[in-house]
Amino acid sequence: MLSTVTQSISYIIHMLDDLMEARISMERLDDVFQSRLEQSEQSQLRTLVNMKGHVSFENVTFRYEGDGKNILQNVNLEIMAGQTVALVGRSGSGKTTIANLLMNLYSPSSGTIRVDGHDLRTIDALSLRQKIGVVQQDTAIFRGTILENIAFGQEDVAFGEVEASAMLAGAHDFINELPLRYDTMIGEGGIRLSGGQAQRIAIARALLGNPPLLVFDEATSALDTESERKIQNNMELIVKNRTTLIIAHRLSTVKHADRIVVLDQGVTVESGTHEELLQAKGLYYYLVSQQL
Repeated sequence: MLSTVTQSISYIIHMLDDLMEARISMERLDDVFQSRLEQSEQSQLRTLVNMKGHVSFENVTFRYEGDGKNILQNVNLEIMAGQTVALVGRSGSGKTTIANLLMNLYSPSSGTIRVDGHDLRTIDALSLRQKIGVVQQDTAIFRGTILENIAFGQEDVAFGEVEASAMLAGAHDFINELPLRYDTMIGEGGIRLSGGQAQRIAIARALLGNPPLLVFDEATSALDTESERKIQNNMELIVKNRTTLIIAHRLSTVKHADRIVVLDQGVTVESGTHEELLQAKGLYYYLVSQQL
């Protein structure tokens, strides 16, 4: 009798937990329905056609709505077309926020962000994001074939384009060793693939369509040394003839960037090449020494 009562109480508690989760989910869904349409719906915005990849942040300050704390403070940053720039700094220094602002996921609280000289607020967000390839730490792999995973989000893609992207990402060789090659089924989250293989699939997807701007946001931080090395061996080809923004915690991945920008508490405190920053013996020197 006591056991039955205990089981019933436990069942009710689980039901209450499920109801609470459902309520939270409904509130989040309601927030989506209530949110305003993105500016890209407005016909007067500029559509990017031929993007060169010149990026500039001019006195950019950012804080989340309702939060008085600035995540970024008067950031000035210029990335020339075709240049590779790395952002480094402690966790919470604002590195990923810069990438999110560049992709127009948020608008700066003050200051201006420009792409090819155009204020980001005047550019159609969809046309901007179609020109940016993004690789993040958490690799988005879904259940389907490798071909479907690489071509995800692209319409009317020829197999040759997929294959070329895979070659550039260093994925083609291991794909050809799989039973059905590009038609091999993989599970959600990259089941049947190693971490390095899944990340190379993600890089191939980002490269498809030859985007003029690439963003690597902690793309190799969760990989083992061997997987990271294989990706780094291809980086020179990957970044060739395109603007690349690399956000990294593992500083061994940014040594060959054209320029390294160091952030601390939302402020840019150093900028230079790997060798220049080591000689300066500032925050970058300290961060590198902590990883040796």
